[in-house]
Amino acid sequence: MVTTTEQAFGGHAGAPFELGINYWPRRKAMYMWREYDLGAIREEMAQIADMGFDTVRWFPLMQDFLPRPDHVDPRMVGRLVEVAVAVADAGLLSVPTLLTINMSGVIWWPEWMIDAGGRHANLYSDPSTLRSQAMLAETCARALAGDASIRAFDVSNEMDEAQKPVTSDAGWLWCSTMTSAIRRGAPGVPVQIGAHLASLDRANQMRIDDIASVADEDMMHAYPLYSSAARSFLDPELVPFSCALTAGLSGTGRATLMQEFGLCTAPPGVAGHSFPDDFLGQQKLQYLASEEEGGEYYRAVVERLVATGAAGAYAWCYPDYDESLFEHAPLKKTVRERTFGIVRADGTEKPAADVFRKLRRRRDAGTLARGKIPAILDVSADEYYRAPTDHFNRLYAAWTAMHA
Repeated sequence: MVTTTEQAFGGHAGAPFELGINYWPRRKAMYMWREYDLGAIREEMAQIADMGFDTVRWFPLMQDFLPRPDHVDPRMVGRLVEVAVAVADAGLLSVPTLLTINMSGVIWWPEWMIDAGGRHANLYSDPSTLRSQAMLAETCARALAGDASIRAFDVSNEMDEAQKPVTSDAGWLWCSTMTSAIRRGAPGVPVQIGAHLASLDRANQMRIDDIASVADEDMMHAYPLYSSAARSFLDPELVPFSCALTAGLSGTGRATLMQEFGLCTAPPGVAGHSFPDDFLGQQKLQYLASEEEGGEYYRAVVERLVATGAAGAYAWCYPDYDESLFEHAPLKKTVRERTFGIVRADGTEKPAADVFRKLRRRRDAGTLARGKIPAILDVSADEYYRAPTDHFNRLYAAWTAMHA
């Protein structure tokens, strides 16, 4: 399997196409840190490696790691290190996402961030809250400093879904503060910031060019399931388009890593079908694809990412979850999140898993050549963000017409 001495991933020209996966355990999901099972994690990492992946993105949940504003739990930091070792022992690289509050349709606020009136601390402008987040990021980075299996640190997972900055300046300042904290803890390790479609198609105050100015790589998360611009729930063009648009807006010349993409599936043998589901407190029509549709969607998207010069592709996510978790957050409300995996809850593989295994073989054989990044942005970043929804829809219409 891959080691850091064999591969150097990232958005630079000539880097191999990276194959990654986002990870929570099948039987524990977001409760992995408090209901810790290192043996199960090791078994699952072995399976991930066998499917051909290079990298695992995983998530220290802030609720568990930062129980008080002035205290990072040392027991959790010890578990953080053990998980990194388990990933490395399987021959994989790690991307720990250090400030995780938003996850799978639930905002996992630490209790101390909520006052007696139910109001949440401001993540971006409250000095003490900023200091606490920076302390957590630096502490975790320092605990893993010197570990060659750490591919990069990701600052957060779509933090604007937990709370949107009031201005883009506040968004930039938060990004800058947290990346600086990570670099103090682990100098020389690349820093990423997990951005999603909201940074492209609306004014979420987390601009791609601002993020790119402080991060070392450019990221994007994209799902037709959550996009009004997508032509269908299985539209294969939205993901590569969002990578190309991110590359244009970043202005760095770097290729974009598709850090999250995927879809939820119906049980084996069940046809794809739509259903209403909870989406951050609102009902929204979602789609459970058949497993065969899921495999074809992954194949079509990854082939397009390779052809359009993306840096790599990380599946969301490794597992479907065990039924014992269905009465707990987030799966009690967010039905789609139960079956977003490329393996089923019993660990058997869906057709999507074979897409990555075959792609790894092609890459290792030297027959997987990345194309060039299409230049699709025809306005400045400032002009784009004056009307992001209009520009996104306009540029996507042109993209789909060109790729019809």
